[in-house]
Amino acid sequence: MTNPPVLPALPPGACDCHMHIFDSRYPYAPGAQPIPPALPGQYRAVQKRLGTARTVVIAPSSYGLDNRCTLQGLADLGPHSRAIVCLAPTVRDEELAELHAMGVRGVRLNLARGNSTPIEDLDPIARRIAPLGWHIQVMLTPAQLAAYADKLNALQVRLVIDHLARIPQDGGISSPAYPLLRKLLDGGNTWVKLSLASSARLIGTPQEDVLHAMGRALVAAAPTRLVWGSDWPHVLSTLDGTPQPGDEHMLAILLDWASSDRQRRGILCETPAMLYDFPAI
Repeated sequence: MTNPPVLPALPPGACDCHMHIFDSRYPYAPGAQPIPPALPGQYRAVQKRLGTARTVVIAPSSYGLDNRCTLQGLADLGPHSRAIVCLAPTVRDEELAELHAMGVRGVRLNLARGNSTPIEDLDPIARRIAPLGWHIQVMLTPAQLAAYADKLNALQVRLVIDHLARIPQDGGISSPAYPLLRKLLDGGNTWVKLSLASSARLIGTPQEDVLHAMGRALVAAAPTRLVWGSDWPHVLSTLDGTPQPGDEHMLAILLDWASSDRQRRGILCETPAMLYDFPAI
């Protein structure tokens, strides 16, 4: 994996729907492990290598409910970017309107790590953001998906699930959580990010085929309910030093799972444009 694969040209408006900005000018939440700077200028170089045109900046749990770093990154990356932030249900209507004008289009609940927003806030936040057309994005484990499946299925705003719900690490399509994920997808109000995060650790192991089997199964079953994200700058790898494939290799995996032009346009362009309110191309 030392030599990056040669990538084909991506369709116009291709979007990386999951990346983070880290900037030492902004204090980390208590107990959070500092992450080396990952700044908009560095990310532009990643965009150039990948051939993506649009970006969604995701608020990491490292900053808790302080979105200043994410919002500055959003501003620096310009009009071809959107953001997902972390908020409490007590957020003022005026702040929501300001965030919308900046390009925010959703709220993230990180249940798997950090718990910057608890599950109890799910419905109250959904009620607050529904008038704006925003969605809820959740990061959770297979066990949490099982525990909260009914609550997620009843959600009255769109739902986006991060990082394949970590199901590849739990056996992929053989996991008890996989039918629950499919039920959410088939319900028509849920989307899944084909972003790898900790699933990338399966690459080069005997479990790698489990990851690919799940990715291909989702693309075959629900191609209009999927988006892709690089997860740059790969926080888990940064925290524990575990080697991870490069960004080009991660995108090449998506292009292998979604091999047709139609699938690629949907996952990389059309579905992100709808979810994140990008103008049509």
